[in-house]
Amino acid sequence: MEIVRSVEIAQPVEAVFTFVADARNDPGWCPKVRSVELVGGAPGEGATFEVVHKPVPGKPERQLDMRCTGFDPPRRIEWRQEDGVDVFDVTYELEDLGGRTRLTQRSVAELGARRLLHPIYRAGIGRDIAKQLDELKKLLEG
Repeated sequence: MEIVRSVEIAQPVEAVFTFVADARNDPGWCPKVRSVELVGGAPGEGATFEVVHKPVPGKPERQLDMRCTGFDPPRRIEWRQEDGVDVFDVTYELEDLGGRTRLTQRSVAELGARRLLHPIYRAGIGRDIAKQLDELKKLLEG
C-alpha cells in the first residue's frame, strides 16, 4: 500500500533537509515516536537508528529498526523501517520553492495486519502522516 502526503514549509530546502535527515529529531514532530537513538554511522546514507514507537492506540510500544537507504542532499532521503510486524519504505522528496520547501512523504507499507483491515490502516496511517507533516511545519516555522 502506498500513501503520499505533502506540506509546504516557510524555510529554505537545505534547513528542512538537514532537520529531517537526522531521525533523532523525529520525536519533536512525530507524535507516535517515543525515542530515537543513532546506533550506526552518522546521519546520512547507511545510518541506522533504534526507534521506540507506538503505532497503534491501545497496543504496546514497539522497537523499530530504521536505516537510511538513500541520501541525495537536499532533494531526497529514503528510509527503511521495520518493527517485526510492519515494514515501511519511506521517501522524503524536497522541492525548493524559492525560500520555501515542499516536502512530500511517500510511504510504501507492508503490513502484518490481515488484508481485510488494510483500508482501515490506510486511513489511519494517512491521517498520522498528515498530522506529522503539520507538526513539522509548525516546529520549523515556529
